[in-house]
Amino acid sequence: MKQDFVEFKERLQELLEEHKINRYALSKKLGVSSTTINGYFNKNYYPEIDIAIKLSRYFKCSLNYLLGLSDINNYCEGLFDSKLFIVRFDLLRKANGLSINAVMEDLKMSEYNYYRWKAGRFPKTSNLIDVAKYFDVSIDYLVGISEEK
Repeated sequence: MKQDFVEFKERLQELLEEHKINRYALSKKLGVSSTTINGYFNKNYYPEIDIAIKLSRYFKCSLNYLLGLSDINNYCEGLFDSKLFIVRFDLLRKANGLSINAVMEDLKMSEYNYYRWKAGRFPKTSNLIDVAKYFDVSIDYLVGISEEK
């Protein structure tokens, strides 16, 4: 699926301005390098999920809002649970009567990714975005932060 990094970059810039903080200060607050934060503006990639969660908690916004998937901020202070992703993925897949192969093919991802997730590897943020869009649920739901789909 095609990624729209522009939405994320614009949302992050809006949040920086709204909270009156610059990129360098944000990097120090989050415990990441300023190069990491600047990279989100200068390159086309999303933050790893652990950094995305730090950003969402700092700005008190949902992951969907932060990543530009929603204009509604349904912030929830739930705890991230990496094991819930594959459980919820499988629940959604089965509820829709879909095979692993069918979902992964629709997502244009290798089935190998699914088995890596099943073995405990966590998906990239871009994969989470694709899965959330595919099942029409929030990323916060997929990663266990929220019970609300």
